[in-house]
Order: sequence, then C-alpha cells, then structure tokens
Amino acid sequence: MLKRILDTFVGGKAGKNSSINVLMIGSSGVGKTSTLTAMYEQFNRVIDKNIDLQLIPDDITSGKLNRKLSELKKQIATDTVRTYPTVAGSKNFDSFQFFLAKDEDSKRRIEINFRDFPGGYLEIERQRVKEWLKESDVIVIPIDTPALLEEEGRYNEDVNRPHRLYEILRTIKGSFEDRDRLVLFIPLKSEKYLNGNEYFTNHIRDRVESEYRDIIEFLSIDSIKSRVSIVMTAIQTIGDIKFSMIEKDEGKEPVFIYKKRDHLAKYSPKDTEQPLKYILSFAIATTLKQRGDLHKRVSKMFDLDREFLEAVESFSNDYKRDHNFVVMQGEELLKFKEGIE
Repeated sequence: MLKRILDTFVGGKAGKNSSINVLMIGSSGVGKTSTLTAMYEQFNRVIDKNIDLQLIPDDITSGKLNRKLSELKKQIATDTVRTYPTVAGSKNFDSFQFFLAKDEDSKRRIEINFRDFPGGYLEIERQRVKEWLKESDVIVIPIDTPALLEEEGRYNEDVNRPHRLYEILRTIKGSFEDRDRLVLFIPLKSEKYLNGNEYFTNHIRDRVESEYRDIIEFLSIDSIKSRVSIVMTAIQTIGDIKFSMIEKDEGKEPVFIYKKRDHLAKYSPKDTEQPLKYILSFAIATTLKQRGDLHKRVSKMFDLDREFLEAVESFSNDYKRDHNFVVMQGEELLKFKEGIE
C-alpha cells in the first residue's frame, strides 16, 4: 500500500513518475518555443540556491531549446526583428519533455510534458485537438500581446484565435466536469506594456478578460467552476526587445516590428518562471487532494517524500500576484501547503 501511494507522486524502483500533461495552443510565431526556452534557461537563475531542484530536459528537448536560445540571442544582436504571427502556417505538432528533480539520477521526480500545436490545427485537426484537450492537465493559451492590444485588437482573432478555441472547448464540456484543470492565459512579448505604469498593466488584464470573455464565462459555469483554476500571467519573452509598429508586406499582410531598447540591450527574459510555478502548485495540490488523509498519515509515519515535496513547494508557492499575475478563478486548486504537513 505504501509503495503504491508514494508511486503516485515520486518514482519508485520501477522508475514510475508523476506526469503533468501541458497543452499549448497558439499560432506559429506567437512565441511558445521562445517561452519554453526562456523558462528552462532562466530556471537556475531565479530559483533559490537553497532549493535542491533542477529543471532537466530530455536530450531531444535540450537540442531544440539550445538551437532556439542561439536564435534568440542572435535576434537581440540585431536592431530590428520582424515576425509574421498572423499566418497559422503548416508547422507540425511538437513536444518537449522535462523533469523536475534533485538531479538526473534521482528517482523522485515530476515529469512535465508540453505539447505544442499551431493555431491552424483548430481548423484542420479539430478532432485531434479535442482528444489532446481531454487528456491535458494544464491548458496554456499563449497570447501575442501586440496583436491583442495594438490597433484596438484588429489582428487578435487572426493571430490568437480565441473564438475558434472557445468553439472547441464548449464541445467537450463533460471533460471539464470530470477532472481538475489549470487554464493559463499567458500574454507573451509584453515588454512594451510592462513598464511599471499601472494603466498599461491593467490594460492587459482588461483586454484578456474582454477578448476571451466567452472562454472565461464557459469555464465559470456552475458545473465546471469548482474544477478549473484560471490564471493570467504576463511575461517578457526576450526582455530588451519591445514591440515598435505594424507594417504591411507586399501581400498586404501585417508584419510586427520589434526593436532593441538601446545599443546595450541583451537577452534578458523576465517572469518566464511564473507559469511553471502555477503549474507545479496545481499539480501537487491535485495529487495530494487525490491521496487525501491517508497520505498525511503515511507522511507523518515514514517522512519519505517530504524533502522533495518541500523543495517543490519552496519554488512554486510564491507565484506573483499583481496586475499582471492574476488568479481569476479557483485559487483553492493551487493550494497544497496543508497536504504535506
């Protein structure tokens, strides 16, 4: 019995691990891979040195992230970056595997599996998307912030596709009634708008609540509300490059232009660890909730996974809360402190 309980969260001799399935939904060019790269690259910089945890990618993921990191650092070396986020593109489904542990040999670990598909899949792979949504523990909705805010959100539907996503979510209503989930709205490339001015920071939240109203209201109906935590966390994907203007290419398609703050600009993403804090808080709270009182008694008797849980708690339970980091619903699904006492 004890082994089975512990194996629901930490790896036993058989090497079984707790697994968190994260589904990322957004158009090509919105910045999903850049965000994962920054999350990984910045993790060891922001975590307290007294917390014995590492975020470790598998070999394939490591290769992808290192290539992307090199690309991002080259971008910051140029004066201007142009993106074409309104094109859904034909990019294929991609995946990234990490685990959180003391080191790569540790049996106590949490696997985090990110699935990434472009916004075009909302039209051409609708059934596949529905199945992925049903299997996910966390749904990440990356938001291209300039598309959300500039020109009164003229390009928001083309780039971020909130209505198309809502149409799919409502068809799988039953799956939201059957299990706890975390839904993360993540405004990306927010450098221009996170300048310390309260008006701008509130503006991001206001527009997210307005443009994604259908999704938020759907997740707030009585039969779903208690099973879904909704969070908005805005991040700066690169740090010293900020949105400048929208131009049109030869085909009259919009091109989003980003420029360096100054000639000393460097790669310096900010708050990219915050989504991971929310994800881990949710995952551990859900696991401990499933184990209930029996787990508490076992922990007190044997104290076998306390050190690992406390390390993860130390990292994850201080997620930010201000105008840019908002728990819109279901904060009780992110609380787990009582579960490890």
